[in-house]
Amino acid sequence: MGANQSQPRTISPEPYVSPEERAQAQAEMRAKQQAALDKRFAAQQRKPSPISTVDAPQSTSGSKKLSALEKLSKENCDEARPRCGNCVRLDIHCNWPVIQNQYSASSPQSNVSNHASPLTLEQRPVPSPDNHEPGDADLSIPDLRLLHHWMSNCYQSLRPYEISYKEDTIWRDECTEIAFEHPFLLHGYLALSAVHKAHTVPGADRQSLLLQADSHICRGLAVYRKHLEAPIIERAVPMFMTSTVLFTYNLGSAQLEKPEDPIDGIHHCFRLLAGIKIVVMPFWLQIKDTTVFSHIVDLAEGDDLESLDARGKDDTTPEILALEELTGYLLNTRDREACLTETDQLHTTSVRLRHISVRSDEYSLILSWAAQLQEHFMNLVSAHNPVACVIVVYFAALLAQSRPVWWVGNWPQWLLTACEQLLSATPELLKWIDWPRRIINSRTWSIVSTPVSFDHPNTGP
Repeated sequence: MGANQSQPRTISPEPYVSPEERAQAQAEMRAKQQAALDKRFAAQQRKPSPISTVDAPQSTSGSKKLSALEKLSKENCDEARPRCGNCVRLDIHCNWPVIQNQYSASSPQSNVSNHASPLTLEQRPVPSPDNHEPGDADLSIPDLRLLHHWMSNCYQSLRPYEISYKEDTIWRDECTEIAFEHPFLLHGYLALSAVHKAHTVPGADRQSLLLQADSHICRGLAVYRKHLEAPIIERAVPMFMTSTVLFTYNLGSAQLEKPEDPIDGIHHCFRLLAGIKIVVMPFWLQIKDTTVFSHIVDLAEGDDLESLDARGKDDTTPEILALEELTGYLLNTRDREACLTETDQLHTTSVRLRHISVRSDEYSLILSWAAQLQEHFMNLVSAHNPVACVIVVYFAALLAQSRPVWWVGNWPQWLLTACEQLLSATPELLKWIDWPRRIINSRTWSIVSTPVSFDHPNTGP
């Protein structure tokens, strides 16, 4: 190859640069900075070599070292990441550990990085789409407090009775493990825990807890909605669990801030229950017998629907049956048929409720009525149809007849008051809410953070 023919440049590992050489090179670079800026525009018209020195003249000695230093100095620094003092002073690329931008409600020190650089979001192993949420791998101290509250208190408060040892194990171990595997469910648990803590713990920082609750429910919902668009069997159970959490969260969070329109609020909750069917039905045969799913939805042994119907075959609730006459006020045939259907189903639920044992969760029974509402009836509730809203108040009366739980709270009274205000325009219909009014107004209410026990042991298998 001719002497005047240029040799191809090979990229070799960057040589060691002593601190003295580095300082000298940086001084030379600052002196030549203006000249480099003048040539920058021309250099941008052609693609530079990875270690090209066109932006600054070569020095007569140590050109390789200077090129390496120039390469370091010209790498763009991600300003979202902090740089150590030396790299700021020398204006070079910094390899200081990245500090993750994580959510923290009240503890800024929870974001302090240690000397071992944590993995960035792109570097984290991603075993499933559920883990695509920033910060899921690391919980802040306030979030850990919420997790502790969930495991020590909150999940036990969701039922109107003291849960058995077996049930406690499922909630504490299996459900929590599923939440770790599917962070959208974990966010739901933490949000519900924050609301429960704000509602039941004296002296709790309510505002901070509400901010945490809102943050977690939004983060969980973002992923939950994506999964609704692409349901798969592996996520069916955690998606169902998240659906129930969302429903409970909506009822429970209202205890801290009364909804402006309780009828609109309960209609929204009805919609959430309808969404549970969308999550479950495609995979019903595969998940109906799983331990966690059956634990959440099944009643106690001997309280299956067939047994309840057999025990109550001669029983009735005349006040609910009388609602058939109320539907006569509806001129539209479709409206009347929808209300008659829901009235009949509500009557069946009321009879079953009287024959259910104390070992069963009566709310699962009552809410099954709401979960199966027809679309047309829900539209009537949304439109504040007076007859449909009266039927909803009878549903509220069944809630008021049940053992108290914190997340139901004041909903029966709110729905009664809202319906009374609605019917003020049609006073001839006010008589139809006399029965639910008696039940709801005679209800004694107190905040229940730990449900009452019944006659099974809470310890031991």
